[in-house]
Amino acid sequence: MTDSDADAVGGAVAGGAGSSPPREEPPREERPPAPPRTGETWPHFGRLWTANAVSALGDGVRNSALPLLAFSLTENPVLLSLTTIVTALGMMMAPIGGVWADLYDRRALLIAIDLCRFVVVGLIALGVLTDTLNLVLVYIAAGVLGMGESIFLVTSQAFLPQVVAPEQLTRANGRLHAVQVVLRDSIGQPLGGVLFAFAAVAPFLLDGASFLLGLMLLLLPALRTVRTDPAGPRTGWWQMVREGMRYLRSDRLLMRLAVVLGVLNFFTMSLGVLMVLYVVRWLHLPQGAYGFFLAANAIGGVAGGLSSDWVRRRVGVLPGAVLALAVMGVSCLLIGGIRSTAVAAVSFGAVGFGIATWQTLITAFRQTTIPHDLLGRVNGAFRMLSVCVSPFGAITAGVVAEITDINVPIIVSGCGILLLTAVSGRSLLRMGAQSAG
Repeated sequence: MTDSDADAVGGAVAGGAGSSPPREEPPREERPPAPPRTGETWPHFGRLWTANAVSALGDGVRNSALPLLAFSLTENPVLLSLTTIVTALGMMMAPIGGVWADLYDRRALLIAIDLCRFVVVGLIALGVLTDTLNLVLVYIAAGVLGMGESIFLVTSQAFLPQVVAPEQLTRANGRLHAVQVVLRDSIGQPLGGVLFAFAAVAPFLLDGASFLLGLMLLLLPALRTVRTDPAGPRTGWWQMVREGMRYLRSDRLLMRLAVVLGVLNFFTMSLGVLMVLYVVRWLHLPQGAYGFFLAANAIGGVAGGLSSDWVRRRVGVLPGAVLALAVMGVSCLLIGGIRSTAVAAVSFGAVGFGIATWQTLITAFRQTTIPHDLLGRVNGAFRMLSVCVSPFGAITAGVVAEITDINVPIIVSGCGILLLTAVSGRSLLRMGAQSAG
């Protein structure tokens, strides 16, 4: 399953619906000027898109190789789930990443994060070459890379409105998601499995090279953005984290979306944790097939990313997001309930479609509704709330699979997502309509 990244995917059901009360926003200075119109900014987005594409290929290679690396050290489902757990724990640094995104130059911060991730991937490669790698070191590397991914994601989401006009944000987010799943999942992840089978160090060397090339593209002076330096004195980090949390709590619709995303993350962890075992033990396929199921997931993600702007215009943001939840729930039931390679491949594709649609619509919604000078820290608070239950979903999936069978946690996830859709969908639609009114 794609990380969904994305913002990941999940949520719990917050109580009662109703109109959103006036927001008690923290004091803020004059907002930076809005970016130029579409015709002026789209070429600059193309340069940012290229940098993301290069890094996405390396990410895909590593995302496929890291679970295989852990799998080469243990076949215990619980121990395998710890790789996902520590990655999710690293992602809880999102609030600090949001503060940094509001304090510092966002492009420079993206460059620094990629440089740090290059170093970590290089150390993994060195450990493989010297045969000194063990599960503990894999867990540490996964946690650091998860932290870097979280901070990078929050920063890039705050950076995009500086490059793209507001009316193009859904389209831009969709294209970014599409290129990520094409190069990361359709090409990078199958390639990672093949390279790992050839030489365990090869995928990590390629990932490091992709980080370097991405850094070079981001360093080019061609990307023109609006000014983001905050006016007036800066407050402390903790105070800024609290400002982001306070704003999120004051907006009932955003808060509900974050909680829904958190529950969805809890359930979809079963796919991320058990996918290797599902392919090898449940479908009785060779390890190399693992990457191609990731590719099926990616094909659905491309379709979802590229069609998300059409969904926004024809269906609406929140109706489209609720529909995406239902698609993911049905697909998980099919994956866990029917032992068929063809059904599994199509269903993984449908999960990818649902993830891409949800992520693109909700990300653009936040980028257009949260004040620009608060976007980083509010996104950080949103992301932390949405991923904080992911470790529990991962360990629960591993334990249930160990006690029962590999497919059982996936069936439970499908039932849980459909229940989430039924319980939260109506209130989300009602709150969205009242907010628009």
